[in-house]
Amino acid sequence: HDGLVKRCVGLPEWDGLDLAGEMAVDFDCPVLVENDCNLAALTEGWIGEAQGVDDVAFVLSGVRTGAGLLIGGRVHRGRGGAAGEIGALPLVGWHRATSHLTGYPKMPPDILPQEAAEYVFARARTGEPAARWAVEQYAHDLAEGIAALVLALDPELVVIGGGVSRSGDVLLEPLRRHLDPLCLEPPALAVSSLSDQAVVLGAVRLALDHVDARLYDVDTVLPEPSS
Repeated sequence: HDGLVKRCVGLPEWDGLDLAGEMAVDFDCPVLVENDCNLAALTEGWIGEAQGVDDVAFVLSGVRTGAGLLIGGRVHRGRGGAAGEIGALPLVGWHRATSHLTGYPKMPPDILPQEAAEYVFARARTGEPAARWAVEQYAHDLAEGIAALVLALDPELVVIGGGVSRSGDVLLEPLRRHLDPLCLEPPALAVSSLSDQAVVLGAVRLALDHVDARLYDVDTVLPEPSS
């Protein structure tokens, strides 16, 4: 939240980087930095599936899986900005979930890694057994981490976003089936309709909130009282 990258899983050389400071060299305006999952959660509460819902867990699943949390309608970052990082715990299945899709045994050699999930979901949609099994295992591992969030936060709604949201028609049923037995009180479950736009739209919302706060900050709008 202060512009420093505390930890970057995909680019470990960015750990400790003053990203806001680096970008401020090229931009003559305030620079804000935020976690991608938090931005996506912000969007869902703004114009997505979580409109009007106070307590939400947003699960962003693509190359890696993470979560952004809305508590009382506001993004919850935690003490050090790591709230929702259930995937760091090896006991839940998020660290291995995508391997079920990328390891699909009938994957054509010309399919790029970032296209693997979409290909497997498309094959599962046709009823192909190996693809359906891969999706089943993916849903099982995804449900483990979601259940941990649900048991800790008791959210009203869980929204699934990221690249897999384009295949909600295939994913939602097995995910619901694996999730419900793990929860004392299963939440509503929805798939984001914003696809890969949720994060960038969240950045827009973050900027708008920053402007609103400055425009309507009583301390800056009202003149200081004369002595």
